[in-house]
Amino acid sequence: MGEDIIMTTIWLGFFAAVFFGWYFYLKARNKERMSLIERGTDVSEIYQNRGTKFKFPWLKLGIIFLGFSLGGLTASIFANVIENILRIPNIDNELFAFSIIFLFTAISIIVAYFVDKPKTQK
Repeated sequence: MGEDIIMTTIWLGFFAAVFFGWYFYLKARNKERMSLIERGTDVSEIYQNRGTKFKFPWLKLGIIFLGFSLGGLTASIFANVIENILRIPNIDNELFAFSIIFLFTAISIIVAYFVDKPKTQK
């Protein structure tokens, strides 16, 4: 019962923080625009469509997921080889698997950085 109240309070606090952050952001933006209008400055540039140039990094995300899955596959194969073929005792397979997965994921993040680097320099 006590844990439910704590979790409810945490979630309510989180949503209240998000809501009030959004509210005060909009309030400050509106106040800034009103002060510009009062000064008589041109506000047409504020309301014009700027056109977003954000493109979701699908290539980077794909390379990272590929590295993560290759790490999982490699860890599974190595754990199976160590356990059944080499018969090495006292090996922590979970730690070994996580290490291989994070190694491959880190390598894939580095590869994704260098693959996307020429696009960002243009």
